Order: sequence, then structure tokens, then C-alpha cells
Amino acid sequence: MPKNVAAVSPSTKCSRVAVGAAGPKAWLAVIEGTSRSTNVALDINAGVPIQSTRNVTKFSEADPLADKTPILQQPVISIRISDELRARLETLKEIMAAKSGEPVSTSEAAKQLLESSKEERLEFVNLLSEPTDSLVKIRGKVDAKLPLSQAEWTLVAYYCQQGAELFANTGQTDISFESLAGILEAFLAVYGLVSKQRKRSPMAPYLLTNLPSERQTEAKPSEEIANDDVRRAVNRTIHMLKNATSETPRPIHTARLLYMILDNEKFLNIEKLNEALRPYWPILWRVCARGHYLRHEEPLRDGAFWGADSRLRNRGPLPSFQEGEYRLEIHWGPETEFSIWMLFPGRFALQYPLYDYPRIAELRTILERLELRDTLIFWEGRYFLASTWLDEEEKVGVQFRSRDNGIAITFRHDDWQAIKSLFRRGWQAPEVRRLWDALAREYGEL
Repeated sequence: MPKNVAAVSPSTKCSRVAVGAAGPKAWLAVIEGTSRSTNVALDINAGVPIQSTRNVTKFSEADPLADKTPILQQPVISIRISDELRARLETLKEIMAAKSGEPVSTSEAAKQLLESSKEERLEFVNLLSEPTDSLVKIRGKVDAKLPLSQAEWTLVAYYCQQGAELFANTGQTDISFESLAGILEAFLAVYGLVSKQRKRSPMAPYLLTNLPSERQTEAKPSEEIANDDVRRAVNRTIHMLKNATSETPRPIHTARLLYMILDNEKFLNIEKLNEALRPYWPILWRVCARGHYLRHEEPLRDGAFWGADSRLRNRGPLPSFQEGEYRLEIHWGPETEFSIWMLFPGRFALQYPLYDYPRIAELRTILERLELRDTLIFWEGRYFLASTWLDEEEKVGVQFRSRDNGIAITFRHDDWQAIKSLFRRGWQAPEVRRLWDALAREYGEL
């Protein structure tokens, strides 16, 4: 037998074998350093190396009659795949990794795809292969009061998880307590449907691992954890979120529960599923859109929505506001965006512009959340850095710096309060509020 050819079942078509250097006394080429039975990687020009495993026996020239008993292995089909299928496998790898927190190989993703008989799984993978287009269509269906499929709800829940967990180490991107509580309430509504189908979900122990620990369930063996234990832990977490303070830690992994239950359970009555989730649509969408933007850095544009509202379509002048020597001007930007200009007093008459929704949203978050206390505070956002300082009169001011261009401004206490007042007045104006809410549909909670 030639050295670089592997013996496989006659019924299996295989392409050229890609192997390392064979040992000098090996009759059958194997990967260097492997055991008597080995996985042989097939060379497929389509670009995705799915392994084909067969029973392989290695003989020695010195003793060709040595033990020839093959070590049995699980056979795996070897196939050539198109670029489109490869893209779907990459998408499925992301899904599986998001659930397990561990990297997933292409072979593992292919195995799950081949073994899965759930139509919802295939539909979900297809939706996730074009997430922007899929989510815009989903939002259009909800606006038209049409029901969503289980796979479509699963896609929304998947991006809710992304919205809760991405960039969770920065102050600006902390998801609100209200949104986390809303996602958990949506989960309870869906979990109620699961409980009607069976008394105990096999997922119950794993669901609890994503919730704050609870004494009543910590000592229980996993096989004794029931649906009631999950509901009690979720209700306790919701109560904590609704009574949270600025010091309360955010249990961001609780957002996984809704995605996990939708992705793993089969809901026999899709109308009941829509009835359960529709009341939570506003919260789910704003976190979903946030997750999409943080993941893809692209808003979920909807030209039809803007064209249908004459107040958004007709670009009249936007207002300006004055607070002492400070001035805030708001202007239309390209497409549907708008920009703000902050005009500062002094000999240089500095003008500081911000051009897009994410940066304006972060500045507003800093203005609202950065507390001017005696304790020095450092704020690290995605686009800006801010910290408090004490002036010579022991009043707390703010040092503010842009990550984009490094421009830094030092505000005294009264200056910072004037800027806060300008923004509050600006966002009370109906035309500004209307425009901001329309952009929030596309960017989500930032």
C-alpha cells in the first residue's frame, strides 16, 4: 500500500489525505505522534477541514503479523461544503460558543447541524447568517402586529444576551437594571409555558447557574432542582433589580436565560408563545438593537419608518439652548443622524461637536450618572473618559477626555452643572425627543 494513502471503507469517497511525515517503518501513513488509531484530516478545497474517522491499523515491518485488532472509533462523514454552508457553520460555532463559553470547532458545529432535526434550529442559523436584515424584518412584523416564529424570538433573545454582556466592563455600556428585570420577566412568561408541558425542565439546574446564588438551592443535588426553584430564584433577582442602587452589581448573565429556554425547548403553540412575549417587546427590542450595534457596529436602519412619519421626514430647524455663557446647538446630520455643538465661553470660544447617536448617548449617560461627591470617581466609557477633582474651593469638578481625538476639557463644578442643565432642557424639547426616540429604535439602549 502506498505510504500516503489511508485505507477507508469502500463505500466512502475521500479526497487526498493531508498527513505529516510518516515514520520510516510505517506501512500506513499516520499523523506523527498519534496512537495506533488516528483521525485523518481530509484535504477539502472548499476550505473547511471536517475530519473523517475510520478504523486504521498500523503494522510494523518487523512483525507484520502483530496485533491487527483495530481500535473502534465513531465514524464521521467527510463532505465537501460550499462557501454558504461554511458561513452557516461559522455562525453556528458562534451560537454554541455563546452558550457554553468555550471555543467550538467546525467539526463540532457540523456534527450538531447534521444531528439536529429541529426546523427551528436551521431557521435560526439562517436568520443569524444575515442578522441586520433579519432583525429589521422582525421589527416590521411586530409593527404590523404579525406573530413571530420561535426562531425569530430566539434571534431577538440571542442579541439581548449580546446586549447585556458585551463591553460590560465599562461604565457607559452597563445595561440598565430595568432592562435586566424586563428580560427576566419575559423569561418567566415563557418558562410558565414550559412548566405546563412538563413538571421539571432538564435545563433547570443549568438555568440556576446563571442567577445569583440562593441558599435554598445551593445544597440541593441537581436532579432535585425543579421549576419552582428556578421561578423563586428569578423572582428574587427581579426584586433585587427593581430595588437596586448605584452600588448594586449587575447580574448580566441572567440575560442568557431567555435565549437558552427559547433555543432548547420546543413550544407546541406558537400563538401562546407570542402572547407571552409581546408585552415585553419594547424592552426586548431596545436590548436586542443594542446587542446588534455593539456586535456589528451598525444600526438597524429602517427607511420605511422614517418615510412614514412626516415630522421626521420634513427636516425643519432644531432648537438651540443657552445656559449662562454656555450654548447647546442641535443640527441635522447625514441620513437620519443629528449632531450637537457645545459652545464654551472664553477668549478662544471653543466649539465642541459630537456627530452620532452612540457618542451623544454616552455623553448624556456621563452627565446623568457621574455623581459629584467628595470621593474621587473615575469613569471609563467606550468613547470618553471622565474623572472628578477638587478645586481650590473644595468643590467637585469634572475632567473630561475624548478617546477619539484626545481633546480634554476641565470643568469646574458650576460649569458642569450648566452643561447638565443644557442637555436636560434640550431633551425636553418635543422635536428633539421625537428624533432621539426614532434613533433609539435603530441603536437600542446605549
